[in-house]
Amino acid sequence: MKLPQSLLHSVYIAENDLRQSFKSVRHVVWSLLFPIFMMFTFSFRYGATGTDAQFINFLIPGIVGMTAMFGSINETMSIVWDRSLGVFDRILAAPVSSTSIIVGKTMSGAVMGVLSAVVLLMIGEAAFGIVFANIPAVILVILLASFSFTGLGTIISGLASEPREAMMLSNLLRFPMMFLGGVFFSVDAMPNPLPYVARALPLTYATEALRAVQASDPMTVAVDVVVLLIYMLGTMLVGSKILMRIMTR
Repeated sequence: MKLPQSLLHSVYIAENDLRQSFKSVRHVVWSLLFPIFMMFTFSFRYGATGTDAQFINFLIPGIVGMTAMFGSINETMSIVWDRSLGVFDRILAAPVSSTSIIVGKTMSGAVMGVLSAVVLLMIGEAAFGIVFANIPAVILVILLASFSFTGLGTIISGLASEPREAMMLSNLLRFPMMFLGGVFFSVDAMPNPLPYVARALPLTYATEALRAVQASDPMTVAVDVVVLLIYMLGTMLVGSKILMRIMTR
């Protein structure tokens, strides 16, 4: 089946971005080292035997969700570089619509988030024996979360005037989200008003959904998936409007 021309352009743009990212092996390795380091640091701190195995079951889904966040947002930082180098102007000079560019950039960010999370998922299984029985549900959660994080990254890239500002804004978002999103600590155990802040973050619902998949809790998974879907649509809509305004002015 032949794809529509606009979607084909988006796929080419996403493919080019991913090719550029994977061109440097060191870039890929370094982007994965941080979540791997956090995984093993916290597991060694609490241990993985006896009663502490329960914490490992809590930790690994959180690390997987966090990895999707870092992979997705990192990939969208290319938007700022492309804008500063005039890449958008050259693409728009060809018969490519601004919508195709936005969709392509979003696709590359989501794909990178999913791939990064899957790698951490395999490491968690190999190192600690954490197995998710319902892999399609896990992939669905990771995919929705990655698109949500990509939407946030697109908003940051649209608001930033240059690459250094974009990195500062992304770190200002990612690191608080990492500790408030239920990766290392239960949201319910946080003092007020932090649980209310955590419930406003997509990472909270991603980690909660992954843990619910592991615990075979379909009701919680369904609720979190709906929230992630709403978050994904909202952030992508706002991000695309910001980018559209930048590219057409």
